[in-house]
Amino acid sequence: MNKSTDKKSSSSEIEFAFEEVPDSARKSLGSILVILTGYTISLSNFVTGATVGFKMPFQQAILACGLGNLMLIVVATLLGIISCRTGLTTSVLARKSMGGRSSAILSFLLAVSAVNWIAVNADTFAKLIGSTFSWWPIPVGITAIIVVALWAQSAIRGVNGLEIVSWLGVPCAIVLTIACAIAIGTKAGYASVFAYTPPSDLQISFAAGSTSFVGAWIFGCIVSPDVCRYAKSSKHVSVGAPIAVAIGLFGLEVIGIMTAQATKQSDFVPATAALGLGVLVFICAIFCVWTTQDNNIYSAGLALQNVMKDTKLEGKIKHAWLAIGIATAAAIFAAVGATKYLLPVVQTLSVLLPPIPGMIIAEHYFVGRSKEKKPINWVAMITWVIGTGVGYIALQYNFLVPAIVSMVVTFVCYILLSKTLDSVMNKDI
Repeated sequence: MNKSTDKKSSSSEIEFAFEEVPDSARKSLGSILVILTGYTISLSNFVTGATVGFKMPFQQAILACGLGNLMLIVVATLLGIISCRTGLTTSVLARKSMGGRSSAILSFLLAVSAVNWIAVNADTFAKLIGSTFSWWPIPVGITAIIVVALWAQSAIRGVNGLEIVSWLGVPCAIVLTIACAIAIGTKAGYASVFAYTPPSDLQISFAAGSTSFVGAWIFGCIVSPDVCRYAKSSKHVSVGAPIAVAIGLFGLEVIGIMTAQATKQSDFVPATAALGLGVLVFICAIFCVWTTQDNNIYSAGLALQNVMKDTKLEGKIKHAWLAIGIATAAAIFAAVGATKYLLPVVQTLSVLLPPIPGMIIAEHYFVGRSKEKKPINWVAMITWVIGTGVGYIALQYNFLVPAIVSMVVTFVCYILLSKTLDSVMNKDI
């Protein structure tokens, strides 16, 4: 075996974590579309929709969901195009704007976010098993651990494993969405949904609702480059990302909203059981959840590679081992009941994470001075603090959609501060 073959084999074992995906590994539009759609299809989308929908009037909840997902489409598409053209992961793209070592902070947040969502979905799915099958003898916590172990099987096998499961999950999600829509209309009636108003002591603000929808998937959009870098053309990303968000996020979240409002229950699992869909939800959810959580495990593994890039390990740990580590951490969190922390975690992430795509997009399209060779880009760190602070204030004062405000402010500040301060702070690059 020659040196070039050895290098290719080594790179594939760590899923091309730090280099451009070669043409030979690129995938067709159909493959990219099904992987992205499979990723966005998740039981947590129903859960988020139900949780927010129970606390907002129908029209406000739909508007909050629509605006939140419109932002996610823009983020996923722009980041996806950048990654397609460069062939690089989210973490490597972040190194170009944030600097090598400081990008590890983002990578750590991405890994934590992934663990959170894997655990939330495992906890929800374990409860679904218990409510669907009264004879199920295994406690929810242990069941959640078993479920995470199952999801890890495809994540361990890299992007090819993700694609195989996605071809099964996407049709299941479509069937489940249609079934829920029909059941709501026949058993509860759409009139009760359209007229739904939550008790005044439970209502949340429009900013909190929209932030929850953005926060629920901002992580997924930020790591979309991890899949989109395999696309053969940026046009494939421009088509695939919007369709994936429209079907997997907006479609499922709207059904979650309507299910909660039709049954007047905030917990999606008993709500669907009240509609007589318990068994169908369970069957479809097996693959709907799997297609998302294996992606989360996959991207979290790539993020951890970047955390260890500047250590003695140089980020050259086999992807399979990192996937197992992420799955283990998520299983432990799921076992202690992750769903109880859903909204606080989501809203926190929706403030911390939106500045990141703002900086990556600004660096690629408007600044163009890679900071990858610098340990820390203080311009980026200052900008991140400003963007996070503005997002937090917007959330506290119910101002527009806080995540969008945060991202736009960060985008503008990064460009302006880079133009004025790069010559001083980054003169050695």
